[in-house]
Parts: sequence; C-alpha cells; structure tokens
Amino acid sequence: IRNKPWVAMLILTVFVFITLSLKGGAYVYYFENYVNESRLAAFLDKLPAFLRLSEHTATAGFSLFNAGGIVFMIVGIAFSKGLADRFGKRDVFGTGLFLSALCLLAFAFYSPESVYLIFITQVLHGFFYGLTIPLLWAMIADVADYSELMNNRRATGIIFSAMIFGLKAGLSIGGALVAGILGAYGYDESLVVQSPEVIQGIKMLMSVYPTLTFMVSVGCLFFYAIDKKMEVKIENELVERRKK
Repeated sequence: IRNKPWVAMLILTVFVFITLSLKGGAYVYYFENYVNESRLAAFLDKLPAFLRLSEHTATAGFSLFNAGGIVFMIVGIAFSKGLADRFGKRDVFGTGLFLSALCLLAFAFYSPESVYLIFITQVLHGFFYGLTIPLLWAMIADVADYSELMNNRRATGIIFSAMIFGLKAGLSIGGALVAGILGAYGYDESLVVQSPEVIQGIKMLMSVYPTLTFMVSVGCLFFYAIDKKMEVKIENELVERRKK
C-alpha cells in the first residue's frame, strides 16, 4: 500500500468514533448509577438556576456535564488552527487526542463524591478534544494531496468516502460495545440500585475503555508521515507541478 497515511487515518477515524460512542453512551449511566446524588445536588444548588436543566438531579448533572464539555470543545476548536499552523496538524492532533485520553482515564480514579473534579475534568477533556476536531478532516485532505503527489491523482472521493465509512463503522461498533459491556457486567435496567460489579463496569466504560480506544488512535499517528515539514513539501511540489 503506497498511501500509508490513508490507512492510518482510516483506522484512526474508526477508533476515534468508537471512543466518542463509548463515552457518550456512558454518561447517562455514570450519573444515574455512580455519581453521588446528594453531592451532585449540593453542587448544582450553588449554580445559577438557569444552569439546572432538569428537576431530576442525575439528569440535570448529566446535562450540565455534557454542555460544559461542548462549550469548551468549541473553545478548543478556536485554538486549533493557530496551533496547527505553528506546530503542524499531526502533532497538535496527536497531543490533543493524548491529553483528552488522559482526562478520560482520570475518571477511573474519582470517587462518587468527587463532583468538582468530575466537572473540571470534563471541560478539560472537551477543550483538548476540541483541538482535534477540525484537524481530523484537514488531515484527511492532506492525505488526498499526498496521494496526488505520490500517484499523480488525488482520489479525493475515494479517500473521503472511506473516512465516512470509518466514521459510521466506529459509531456503530461503539454503540454495540456500550450495550455489550453493560450486559457483560450484568446491568439490569429494572433495578433501582445496580450491583457493585455493574457500578465498576460503568466506571470502566466511562474511563478505561474509551482511553484505550483513543490511545489506539494516537498510535496510528506513528504511521501518519505527514508532519509539518511534509505538509510544506507537498504543498510546494504540487504548486510547481500544477504550473507545468
């Protein structure tokens, strides 16, 4: 395979979206079954009323948790281009993905009462992951340029179609894994209080498992050769080639 960056990005895309599906699917179970309700209620009571999006404590906590991550994700997106222009897309993407994975791993060490840490870590995770969002698609476009440089054809349609397939495959696999992992730990939706094994499984689903899949994506970047220097080389050589 001549276009190894394409293969790396395809595998990376699958695992990124497996991770998003895993952690996104875990949130509601985490707040319903793991986070201490009285500590969460006390935390929410200190906030302005408009930030409490539901009368149900767990739902209000989950909603605020999710919203906080999204807001700081947008902040991360705003910083993404400037950092990529300076350090290169691959390095910024890899660093952001690695740091966001560490944030996910941190949830494995938090007790149910660590409400402040849970929310702080979520906004940090949102920021670091936000750095990667625009870069994923920009890097895929760089793969098309790399293909043109190496093979004299861009194959843009094929490359982007494969990435969309990877995205959908990742989301589907991740969704199936959420159900499979909960089932493996014995989750029973009819129970008001889950067993300690299920609680541990939910904690792992929120932390260790998505960390592992994110780290696979980080590992794929070792096979993605388009760093800042290569970006400039590809751009310059294609400009010269197109002049002829």
